[in-house]
Amino acid sequence: MALTSQIVQVSATVTTAPTVSTLQQSGCFVSVGGTTQSTGTYAFYSTQAGLLAALSATGNFAELTKMGATFFAQNLNIGVYVLELGAQGSASAGITALTTWIAANLVPQVFYAYLVPATWDTTTSSNLNTLAALYSSTTSKTYFFITTTSANISSYLATTKSAVCVVNSPTAASTEFQAAAPFAAFLANNPQIASPAAPMNFRFLSGVTPWAYITTGGTSNVSTINSILTSYGNLILSGAEGGISTATLRNGTTMDGNQLMFWYAVDWILIQAQIRLANAIINGSNSNPPLYYNQFGINQLLGVLDDMGSTGVSYGLLLSATFTATSFAAYTAANPSNYAAGIYDGFSCVATPQLGFTQIEFFLNATTFTH
Repeated sequence: MALTSQIVQVSATVTTAPTVSTLQQSGCFVSVGGTTQSTGTYAFYSTQAGLLAALSATGNFAELTKMGATFFAQNLNIGVYVLELGAQGSASAGITALTTWIAANLVPQVFYAYLVPATWDTTTSSNLNTLAALYSSTTSKTYFFITTTSANISSYLATTKSAVCVVNSPTAASTEFQAAAPFAAFLANNPQIASPAAPMNFRFLSGVTPWAYITTGGTSNVSTINSILTSYGNLILSGAEGGISTATLRNGTTMDGNQLMFWYAVDWILIQAQIRLANAIINGSNSNPPLYYNQFGINQLLGVLDDMGSTGVSYGLLLSATFTATSFAAYTAANPSNYAAGIYDGFSCVATPQLGFTQIEFFLNATTFTH
């Protein structure tokens, strides 16, 4: 540096914060010729009126009307996309079209959750189950909200974590699409410190008719309700047991038996870890001092993960999260070629998602005084 009359030379670098991922707030209604959109396109609708204006008079337009009515009845101040697959000759053809579209639009991933036509279950539930099974791995971040029946629910594999099966109440109004209610509640999750995540089980839902334990004719639905819940299905019940008349979601689970917020938290970790580590590495190549592949650099990245875990706890997503890293010396000794390639895969995490109560047992021992 050439000497000048200026004593202090000032320089600065800018650290760019990562863009917030909105994947977990993105979901779509699946249309098969029900809108005026071009085949293969999707559009966002913030109101029911906007959705209705885009509907055609063909395909599943009537079903989309019901989806929208129930979705927007939740009053969650969120909107929804509609994916147009074009008119399909059968449910099987529609499922194939969706399978193809998702595979072609998975990188980058467009939607987190799909609300599929109800007819896809009643005619070809095995095909729909096959689609859901494609996204059953622990790292898949794709969910299907499926309208099914108490008879059909057993056709969905118990290990399919991507399937959220909803059984309509027998007295549901003709204008309801009950799976759209938990679908909306799922997409409305946007955990922050001031508004931490809540369990999906027992969420209040609007515009839907709960199952009645006893029908007006005196028939009991209890065994059917319990069978659906035991099969990890979801349905709408009232909060009458707690003195609340509002409709609530039960079980709030995927078909593998896990609570929906369990997988939501797992997905959040995967999404955030990728964004935050990549952000730190990119900024590290543009900062002074740079981020180097050494023990100090590993420690810096481990700090990024620790901060992320603390955020997850404060957001109500995680009960705990512990991150570890293989030391630079141990890792490079075991993987010398990886150092030359700039590859490090020594990070690991043990996390426990924050879950809610499902059932409580209360024991009472009543005694009498002796005289």
